[in-house]
Amino acid sequence: MESNLNLAELFDAKSVAVIGASSVPGKWGFGILSLLLAKGGRDVYAINKKGAEVLGVKAYQNLREVPGPIDFAVVVSSARDTPAAMEDCVCKGVKYAVVIPGGFAEASEEGARLEREVVEIARRGGIRFIGPNCMGHFDTYSDFFTIPFNFPIAKGPASMITQSGNSGIAVFALAWQAGLGFAKYINSGNEADIRFEDFLEYLGRDDRTKVILGYVEGLRDGRRFLKLAREITRRKPIVMLKAGRTDDGARAARSHSAALAGSEQASAAAFKQAGVIRVEEVSDLVDAALALSTQPLPRGRRVGLLSMGGGLGVITTDALRRCGLEMARFSSRTMEKLNSALSDRWSHGNPVDPGGEPVVYPCIFAMMEDENVDAVMIVGGVGMVGGLVPLMPTPPAAKAAYERLMEAAERQELENLDRLAELRDKYQKPVITASMLRGSIMKGAVSEKLEQYHLMPYTGPERAAKALARLVEYSEYLGVARTPGP
Repeated sequence: MESNLNLAELFDAKSVAVIGASSVPGKWGFGILSLLLAKGGRDVYAINKKGAEVLGVKAYQNLREVPGPIDFAVVVSSARDTPAAMEDCVCKGVKYAVVIPGGFAEASEEGARLEREVVEIARRGGIRFIGPNCMGHFDTYSDFFTIPFNFPIAKGPASMITQSGNSGIAVFALAWQAGLGFAKYINSGNEADIRFEDFLEYLGRDDRTKVILGYVEGLRDGRRFLKLAREITRRKPIVMLKAGRTDDGARAARSHSAALAGSEQASAAAFKQAGVIRVEEVSDLVDAALALSTQPLPRGRRVGLLSMGGGLGVITTDALRRCGLEMARFSSRTMEKLNSALSDRWSHGNPVDPGGEPVVYPCIFAMMEDENVDAVMIVGGVGMVGGLVPLMPTPPAAKAAYERLMEAAERQELENLDRLAELRDKYQKPVITASMLRGSIMKGAVSEKLEQYHLMPYTGPERAAKALARLVEYSEYLGVARTPGP
């Protein structure tokens, strides 16, 4: 069930008008116009009823006054003024638009009437639009942004469709901290015209999108979603957070985005059949996307765990088992390697606790080479060199010697990280790291190397375990990983 809707121009308009542009900081017409002007690369026109000048550019009282063609319109005026704004778009030959304001079907019967009127006008003029009641969209590669805030967002493999703008903001913040970049983003809002399923179909074909994230409160066309998802998940993963799971949540969803939440049982079954990875928290969207877009697919559920401390090993083991993962049984050859590298104080099993020994990488390499291990998780011990320097009390007389020691340790760690990346590629085993003190990894050569190899630690073993479980789930769906028997 493939539509004829071409959304390419939606993400790279050559000319754009902001209807409701403002010079008042804090207003949406200010934020969106400011960002479009700052990004550059296209003709940007300000539309303001008072005319004059807005943010240093000439303002037109009406869209029809603009001398050149307009490909795209950002409507920031009020709900009651939106039908007239859409009429102007039709007269000007605009092809695409995003309708930002709320106050439509999610708010009242009168709002629903206004929404229907806007749709009728747009369809008469052949205009396709996002929204209303949304927070815009963007494409990092074309540098086209209609969101109102200048968040730090890196280019990357993830694209997101969300029915909630604020949930998108939360994802951006977490993604920036985790090192996850985006290709495209759409806040679909009320979906009066272009729907979630339309965007899903487009992103499924988009070469820059390697993993699709979704926040959904209700699907307008569940059958189409199911068919599209089945096709897309064979090529790239889809990670979804389905809100409105409880009765009260479903009622809140209807008042938020005018969505019909549907039954929880039906949603869960549909997602599972289509290979969609279901998550429960906003942070899970980022964590799962990071693993799915950077790590090889494991061939099973058996995890080798290195933990710098016995307590952390227990906590992480519990987290892994709760996620349905298994603790690997090391081969006799691996046990020999570990015994030779560590003192008698080590745990003599999985998880590997070095017993206070600063020996990390020989243990990791041994697990990577073990055919009984499908994935490796490391809690602490990797990337900590730079962070330990300012924490160590060092007498002035020993400062120079200590600095030389830490420089040598840093060089050794960089070499070890290169080796770890080589083994990950060779054996196609994911390596997931976690830390209870992520802030102890300071910016520097080691941090850059961790980012380069996508080994920056998850905050806490629980989040790391869930991310690894999503990776295993997708691998089993594709038939790469062995599916456990009954």
